[in-house]
Amino acid sequence: MAENKTRFYNWQKASAADYVKFRKASPNLVALKDYLCKRWGGSNVGILNKRPIRGGSSPSSHTFGAALDWRYGDTVGNRHKVETEVLPWLVEHSEELGIQAIHDYYGARIWRSVRDGGRRGWKAQPVKADMGASWAKWLHIETTKRGWKDGSRVDGRIS
Repeated sequence: MAENKTRFYNWQKASAADYVKFRKASPNLVALKDYLCKRWGGSNVGILNKRPIRGGSSPSSHTFGAALDWRYGDTVGNRHKVETEVLPWLVEHSEELGIQAIHDYYGARIWRSVRDGGRRGWKAQPVKADMGASWAKWLHIETTKRGWKDGSRVDGRIS
């Protein structure tokens, strides 16, 4: 069976080769960041940041340039637009965009393209630190390993 573009890859369990292969910001996420900022405003909070996951010792997906933190804040207008336009659009086009996960910090939930047992979708997260905080107005968007290098224009990938 062919691997689909949204097959989940656990960046926290990266191989030694991944540290060599993925050493810059994903071209896929750079293209997505440009598209999000042009269409809905907001700003790039970061893609490449060599650090462990929050509260742990495993590498963050940012270590491999595999995660985009996009702050929507007040520039998008309001949370309602993120709920009714941005998040549904990201999920609907996740395959074409090579998106495997979306962390909605304000909403205290995580969406994954494939979860344990083959299920996909949103899962509520415990409210703590920045997860669920009223000021946490950003989305953490992870690329798939397969989609990492796709720097083609976002609007060209969406039919």
